Amino acid sequence: MTTTRSEVARRRNSVRPQILLLASALALWSAPALAQAPPERLSDKEVKALIVEVDTGRDKFEGNLDDAFKNSMLKGPNGEIKVSAALQDYQDNTKKLQDRFTPDYAAGPEVLAVLKQSTSINAFMKSQPTTMKGRTEWERQVSNLERLAAVYGTTFPLPDGATVSRMNDKEPIAAAAAIAAAGKQFKSGLDKSKTLAKPDKEAAKKEAELLIKQADTVKDRISDGKPATGDVRLLVEQVTKLDASITAKQLPKTNWPAVLTPLGTLEKAFRLTK
Repeated sequence: MTTTRSEVARRRNSVRPQILLLASALALWSAPALAQAPPERLSDKEVKALIVEVDTGRDKFEGNLDDAFKNSMLKGPNGEIKVSAALQDYQDNTKKLQDRFTPDYAAGPEVLAVLKQSTSINAFMKSQPTTMKGRTEWERQVSNLERLAAVYGTTFPLPDGATVSRMNDKEPIAAAAAIAAAGKQFKSGLDKSKTLAKPDKEAAKKEAELLIKQADTVKDRISDGKPATGDVRLLVEQVTKLDASITAKQLPKTNWPAVLTPLGTLEKAFRLTK
């Protein structure tokens, strides 16, 4: 049996709406998931390496600028400035950031100084012809600066009035250890309870054990410099689940606040709260 052109067109038209509907459904399903996925928190070691990249990018940018331009004068908001002096100041700031960042100090003020100066340079470079020497190197530097800004909870170019912040590894490691310790005390309180029904007690103890195990996992992964954002999210979910059981089944709250307080520290360190 042969198929006429009109029948082919009719079948094509009947299938097309289904394809469009499926595509729309997939778009609606996938877009929120992509939008809500938090960026992976970098370890102290990774942030240190990124800061080195920022200084290297600054050096490559400066090295490719025309010598005549580097020795010229530019009009700034506070009068004329010598380009070479501004570049030297930029170098001093990126070097200072490298020197100051340590496991005990996140160097927020130094990061802010570099991002502010970089924002001014970026505005100038954007106003220049694309053929200007150093333009390609600056675009590569912008990529470094965008990553650095994200680590410190902001964006690049730096918005007016923006602040920066980062919690180095020691604090979330200590927070995870505190949650594990408090979880053990909470479990011990369940054992001592004489009024709690046995099924509820056993179920709560299993949930507490999962909490302790997950807190230890988070602590170990941060300590090893491994990605831990997903594990922190699982820990938050476990605490939330157990917290709901405490309310619903009137479980003893032995040391439970000592779980919730360091959990807030972890959420802040991994930017899981607004």
